[in-house]
Amino acid sequence: MEHTKHLWRAVLIIVIVIALYIVGRVVIVQALYPTFGKYGPYRGDALREEKALQVQHGAGAESCASCHEDRVSEFLETAHASINCETCHGPLNSHVHFEKIEDFMANPGKYEWSEEMEIQQAKDLCIRCHEAQPAKPDHFPQVRIVEHLAEMDVENSPNVCLDCHDPHDPSM
Repeated sequence: MEHTKHLWRAVLIIVIVIALYIVGRVVIVQALYPTFGKYGPYRGDALREEKALQVQHGAGAESCASCHEDRVSEFLETAHASINCETCHGPLNSHVHFEKIEDFMANPGKYEWSEEMEIQQAKDLCIRCHEAQPAKPDHFPQVRIVEHLAEMDVENSPNVCLDCHDPHDPSM
């Protein structure tokens, strides 16, 4: 036992280093990301940060409202109000061509409609938020897509959700 002193010292140093790493990591993570751990092992602000990102070619509902004011004002009263128009419809630049969004926002009337606004494949978009997952709050509308389509006796297609649901008026 007398020849194992150096091993115990090494073990003690390793334990101290591991403890310092764990404590240091917790302190640094809390300093950099104050909402980390608020909802489990996640950053609480992650979703808010993602929603705040703007598509490069538009300015969200504001840029759409310059031509579609009635539609946007109705949409902003729905449960999907926090979703950017361009999430489903693609970038504004594919609908109206302009060089810089600032120029378009300053004078939208000088730009002409260039082509039909695309709609992303609705089923894929709807599933991103509404696919049933145990981690989602109980009050959030969720669906098990395969079972739901079987119940409704509906064929699976890219825009199957739009056959029955209006994303501009999601209340049911």
